[in-house]
Amino acid sequence: MHTRPDWVRRMNAMATGAGAAGDLVPLDADDLMARAARSTGLDDFGPGSWEEAYRRLVDSLNDEAQLHVVGRLQTRYDLLTQLRVRLQVRDAVRRDPSIADAQVTAPVFVTGPARSGTSILHELLSQDPNLRGPLGWEMVQPFAPPGVDVRPVSTEPSFDLWADVSPEFAAVHELASTLPEECIWLMAPEFAMGYWATCTNVPGFMVWRATSDPLPGYEMHRTMLQVLQHGDGPTTWALKSPVHLGRLSTLFAVYPDARVIHTHRDPAKVVPSTVSTVANGRWLRSDAVDPKEVAVTTGFGMAMMLDTTMAERTSGAVPADQVTDLHYLDLLRDPVGAIGGAYERLGIPFTDELPARITAYLAARPQDKHGVHRYTAADFGLDPDEIRQSAAAYIEHYGVEAEPTG
Repeated sequence: MHTRPDWVRRMNAMATGAGAAGDLVPLDADDLMARAARSTGLDDFGPGSWEEAYRRLVDSLNDEAQLHVVGRLQTRYDLLTQLRVRLQVRDAVRRDPSIADAQVTAPVFVTGPARSGTSILHELLSQDPNLRGPLGWEMVQPFAPPGVDVRPVSTEPSFDLWADVSPEFAAVHELASTLPEECIWLMAPEFAMGYWATCTNVPGFMVWRATSDPLPGYEMHRTMLQVLQHGDGPTTWALKSPVHLGRLSTLFAVYPDARVIHTHRDPAKVVPSTVSTVANGRWLRSDAVDPKEVAVTTGFGMAMMLDTTMAERTSGAVPADQVTDLHYLDLLRDPVGAIGGAYERLGIPFTDELPARITAYLAARPQDKHGVHRYTAADFGLDPDEIRQSAAAYIEHYGVEAEPTG
């Protein structure tokens, strides 16, 4: 992996004098809940499956993740903020039941394999004046404090810290509180979300999550959107996350009028890039990262999601006319045409000003703005031909074009 900045190395080394990283920065489920309650003045976390997910997650973080000091600090921040948001959401809905009665109308979701263009597509959709992409800061802190609203500034350090801990990470994936961010933050207060696999190694928790009911996470997702849009005019959301793969039937159960743009890219590019991203993400919080082990679990998970999504779509479990396909290479070659085509197929108005907005946004945000994400399949013991062979049914069904590998 990469060389650690001196400040990270020194903070992690401090654990030796304290006993261990867990002694210096403990992660105790009951203590974290008590601190969240004390800091908000609220104590109603509510019923449901969230607490089992939360406690299983904390157990896995302590028993499996092998987090260093800085990693435990980042993780403690995540858990505390998510517990606080859960308390605040329940309190807001209790005080004003009209929040839960509001409709979230015809949201547009982007989903597809990680590293298939979902992030940049989401950012481009957010340039549409008729769509609203939820920003990082408003999902992490959906409730403004009294007085001056400093949330965009106060949340920025938690996003910046990823690249501070590993400067190379900015070339892998840019994080910023002012950018449209993933649906994982909307599901975070329910705790059963895929986010944790991207930055920690928690296999026990992820195995449990794979067999758990995804519905509560989507219900929290909707509640968070209701909170964010409360008091505003009509809002049509532009949303994004690869976690929706394999869960489209649940997504449509909660949002029956949703529109979905399903992105596609050569698995021989997607899998190694995802492995590199996950390995880099986990290395931010742990010294015990085996990229080849990540390759095995990532490849298995990716194949399962692709197969499940293909089965959902071909079986009629999701409305065919509300899902359209968009290929990564088409987005690169002609962004305006690719997005315009997806809009037309989904019946979304393509406004006259949107092409210029798309072009200007891309000009200001080149793909290598923060450096080049360098990796090869061989770095992780992967073979591009074998990856394509294992995904042959997916490639053939969607007509996915092969990209050069090397």
